[in-house]
Amino acid sequence: MVNSTELEEIYYNAMQLNAEIVDANILIVEGGRGVGKTEGVLGPRTMRVAADIPRETSVLAHKTYVALLSNIVPNLIAYYNSPRGKDEKPLLREGIDFVVGEKDLPKHFQKPRFPVQHPEHTIFYANGHNVRLVATDQPDAIAGANIVHAFVEEMKHNKGEKLKTRIFPAMRVGRLTQGVNNMQKSPYYQGVTGISDSARISLGEDSWFYEYEQQMNQDLIDEIVTVSLHIHEALYNIEQGKDVAAMQKRVVKWTPILREMRGAAVYYQRVSTFINKEVLGTKYFATQKKILTPDEFLTSICTVREKRVSNMFFPNFREDIHVFDDGYKYEIIMKFNLKDSFSITSEYLKYYDPDAKLELGFDPGSFASFVVGQEKKKQNEYRILKEFYVYAPEDLPDLARKFNSYFTSRRNRHIDLYYDRAGNQKKNKQKLQLTAAKELKAELERYGWSVRLMNERQRTIYHWEHYKLNSRLMSESERNLPRIRIDGNECPNLVSAIQLSPRKETNGDIELDKSSEIKIPINLQAGLSTQIPSGFMYLIFGKYERYLPTGTGGVPALPENVE
Repeated sequence: MVNSTELEEIYYNAMQLNAEIVDANILIVEGGRGVGKTEGVLGPRTMRVAADIPRETSVLAHKTYVALLSNIVPNLIAYYNSPRGKDEKPLLREGIDFVVGEKDLPKHFQKPRFPVQHPEHTIFYANGHNVRLVATDQPDAIAGANIVHAFVEEMKHNKGEKLKTRIFPAMRVGRLTQGVNNMQKSPYYQGVTGISDSARISLGEDSWFYEYEQQMNQDLIDEIVTVSLHIHEALYNIEQGKDVAAMQKRVVKWTPILREMRGAAVYYQRVSTFINKEVLGTKYFATQKKILTPDEFLTSICTVREKRVSNMFFPNFREDIHVFDDGYKYEIIMKFNLKDSFSITSEYLKYYDPDAKLELGFDPGSFASFVVGQEKKKQNEYRILKEFYVYAPEDLPDLARKFNSYFTSRRNRHIDLYYDRAGNQKKNKQKLQLTAAKELKAELERYGWSVRLMNERQRTIYHWEHYKLNSRLMSESERNLPRIRIDGNECPNLVSAIQLSPRKETNGDIELDKSSEIKIPINLQAGLSTQIPSGFMYLIFGKYERYLPTGTGGVPALPENVE
């Protein structure tokens, strides 16, 4: 690791400064966008943990490997490579202080204590400490591992239950391991470093990390701050040559005490983006206020926690049942190195059958979208595999191009296209829907697909019929009915928007409240409006209308829908 006694003046906002001064065993930051969580908390913390516990293994956890490989790790490496000081040298020198994805370590590197199973997915430091990438969507991600610390990026996207059952139990080292006593004296041993925006419950994000806020002992934190500043003052005086002998005695006396206090502490910070206003400037907040919805501004910028809507159009939807997160072929993805770049296509989808036809639920308009599904008759399941959407200036040709670029591993090139026949639409609008469906069909067939329009002679379908059918299918109370499963990784906007799709009643009939398609700016509609769920409705109804409950009443008498 880089060692330097040269003092350098850098800017820290209050959140970043507090994180470094306290440096507790469990350090959690719930902060708005733009507060500097990676460069001010996660980045420095990985360096301190690595320096303090040589040769041991930590983990960097996220919901998926895809996010780790394509986003999280590149940002962390960019932080290490950021120039500092008069000479503008990087914080850590790649190849000297750290390497990524290397099977053969440089000769001056110490060997990790335990063998590394996937060096291509590991960050190595010169003192032997290594940070292993772990995706919580893999049940056996770290089976048998010995971990000393866990770094969790974007905590809201990770399921707390999976972290607690799959990652945290691995934070142990055998009592007979050589040097275990010194290791366990580290304030970072069995600790957690987590950063995240506030969880949007209405989007299905997990607020599991909020519980740490209740575990914080403020009196202990105050004592840590006092002792930490006491030691920092001594170190500064030593650097300046002031009363060096006395200051050295102070450091020797209080450092073990501080380490013990930190090792027993939980520190939770909840801060809004305004904590970084000196850097971002007032114009940043004015711009965010214009482009974000009120709810998103409160959550993402002001860190105001929200609650899930109660009057859902899909009342029986449950993310823990209807959403799956094991949809990737990790035996292929794990072959990629941290140095490689790749993009996800159908080749990596675990539940995609290239020999079976694809079925699309299409919702046209200025925001055009469709979802892609396949029926699994043997498993009595219907899998929603992927979502696509475009908005101006992009149009249907772009939508078809994105679809064709994604489904590269197809052998069956047949498509069944379902689109809108909602009862609250006028005939001229229904003609526009048909026209758009025919245009999409033509664009897809330009790429060699064979498309069949499924709704040309279909009767008028009403919203309350969609409501009744989806309520029945999603209740999963009847064994003979197909089970709907949605890929949470490839359809994140569908999952979030389903949970934000409200219902209303007009003359006793239940309708989908589509006001979000007018109120929300078009660039934010994917995960916040009823656009993508509409295509999902058309597809499910076209496939399973035969399961529509009998009766013509607008309000279904299903017990599970009664609030």
